[in-house]
Amino acid sequence: MTEQHLPDGWQIVRFGEIAKQISKRVEPSETKLKVYVGLEHLDPDSLKIKHHGVPGDVDGQKLLAKKGQIIFGKRRAYQRKLAVASWDCICSAHAMVLEALTEKIIPEFLPFFMQSDLFMRRAVSISEGSLSPTIKWKALSQQKFRIPSKKEQLHFVEVSNKLLVGETSAEEAVESLEKVYTEIARQGILGGNDYRTLFGKESPIVPPGWRLVRLGDVLTRVQYGTSDAVHDHGNVPVLRMMNIENGRITNSDLKFSKLNINDLKSIKLYPGDILFNRTNSMDLVGKTGIFSLEGDYAFASYMLRLNVKDDLVTPEFVNNFLNLPLIQYRLKAYATPGVSQANINPSSLKSLPFLLPPIEEIKKIDDLLGGVDSSLRSLNRNRLKQRRIQSSLREVLLGS
Repeated sequence: MTEQHLPDGWQIVRFGEIAKQISKRVEPSETKLKVYVGLEHLDPDSLKIKHHGVPGDVDGQKLLAKKGQIIFGKRRAYQRKLAVASWDCICSAHAMVLEALTEKIIPEFLPFFMQSDLFMRRAVSISEGSLSPTIKWKALSQQKFRIPSKKEQLHFVEVSNKLLVGETSAEEAVESLEKVYTEIARQGILGGNDYRTLFGKESPIVPPGWRLVRLGDVLTRVQYGTSDAVHDHGNVPVLRMMNIENGRITNSDLKFSKLNINDLKSIKLYPGDILFNRTNSMDLVGKTGIFSLEGDYAFASYMLRLNVKDDLVTPEFVNNFLNLPLIQYRLKAYATPGVSQANINPSSLKSLPFLLPPIEEIKKIDDLLGGVDSSLRSLNRNRLKQRRIQSSLREVLLGS
């Protein structure tokens, strides 16, 4: 669209005219700040940072971010990770820290604009690299966008903030139920243990009738997937890291093998199989989900298929165990860093301490957590409905 065809009050700007990059770096050990925000702490399509770490968790130089500045995941922009800092903090060097330039845009409008499909599609299109596509500021700053007048920006922010009240209420309900889930899981899966008793120097808690074993003791198989090339079209869908969502396997964004299912029968998936993401970036390595889809599927080589001894444990119990925040945190400690990738080998995975209740208790815990999880999913659907309304407003306004 040319300047002549713009609605009244609109203008075409380069991104570098409405935002500037803040590139101040610091060693985590040298800062007095108490909050570290990694890409793993950012939720897609949410401007609120609900989780964070501490500087002592990380090594290597990180970026400084002040309260109100935008933290934007420049690596793998398709994940749509973007948030406004709630505090002065340090953040991942795989992010950009941005601040609005107020001549042409009001600061509150910039993060909403960056959430738009228009901006995100452009960000993905200019990303460089195959394994970990990354955006360079020089390229991003030169991208041209059309933006409304400041008066319209202000109106949008006012309406959007009202809509956020409903979304925030839904988020608060989700957070409350997540705390209930976490406490049930801590007692029902970890037997009341925490990091110090399970992985530290303190003695582990072993409830009566339970046994402390290793994860490998309850597994029958740990199997690598296929390393054959995948394509946009083919015979058999090959599940990848992005098909693991919230502990479940989804069939979104599929890629395919040109081999047929008979060629891939050794890695054909069955209901109850657990897929573990053994190789990826540090924020994604360790992601785990349980397979329950209908039809023929295989899985990629950087995933592991886990099968359990069903006379001792259920797939749901092991899947829930591996998805606990405490266990995910520990898995990161096992990860061996590589060039833009981290790897968790099967031996490390199988060495995880594992509290084993009697099978009857396991099934009761599965039912209890399943009920809470069902309620959580219902609340999340309501939250996503609120977010879609917000998104629709944004896309209509920006005409993207």
